Amino acid sequence: MALSNIEKHYNKHPEDLRLTRRHGMVEFETTMHHLHRFLEPGMRIFDIGAGTGRYSSALMSEGYAVKAVELVKRNIDVFLRREPHANVVQGDARHMPFIADHASDLTLLLGPLYHLIGEEEKLRALREAKRITRHGGHIFVAYLMNEYSILSYCFDQERIGDLLAKGVVDEAFHIRAEADELYDYLRLDDIDRLNLQAGLQRVTIFSPDGASDYIRTRLNQMSEESFRHFINYQKVISERPELIGAGSHVVDVLTYSQE
Repeated sequence: MALSNIEKHYNKHPEDLRLTRRHGMVEFETTMHHLHRFLEPGMRIFDIGAGTGRYSSALMSEGYAVKAVELVKRNIDVFLRREPHANVVQGDARHMPFIADHASDLTLLLGPLYHLIGEEEKLRALREAKRITRHGGHIFVAYLMNEYSILSYCFDQERIGDLLAKGVVDEAFHIRAEADELYDYLRLDDIDRLNLQAGLQRVTIFSPDGASDYIRTRLNQMSEESFRHFINYQKVISERPELIGAGSHVVDVLTYSQE
């Protein structure tokens, strides 16, 4: 994926604003809820593909030492304006020679795999995250889900026939992203296959946003009380197997033993 494509996207759709809107708040608070299940005092946290640093900032405010790595310079600039003393460097999730082996207790990979097209590119990032994470540590990996895109962009926008004819969507209704596209969309069996190839084991998997992206307008109209109940609802049901994969994202929580 060319850097220019990613830069154009994040210049047009600022990540910092997304996580302050209600559907983004559901994702953020649900992810933080699960992070707190695994965090312990003194842990070394590496936020790879940190964006504008929303997760890094939240963890720093709780007293954790966080090293952030981000590809897009604009995102780094936004991050440093908010957190001038943040430890953030520009880098690519697929190759981070400036980070030592097993340096991290908990590694976040909450964005890069959206933009890495195809299994090999994703595996490079997963293996690099594994390399920098200690044995028994945890890696949080976010993916964009196929069915959300099929429903929201292919059917809802009446594009499905054209995309099927072009082969962008195959006969099994799986989106087949080309190498120069911005996003890649997966199903749970795709994620399972990646984990097997990377030698990573799942601890849990959860949907950070659930139905929130489908009901953005309704979510924005809710009273504050109802919205807080919705966030709590999402935290409670986020690991339910019948619902994982139906939202726009999943977060896979992984570990590995000494090999």
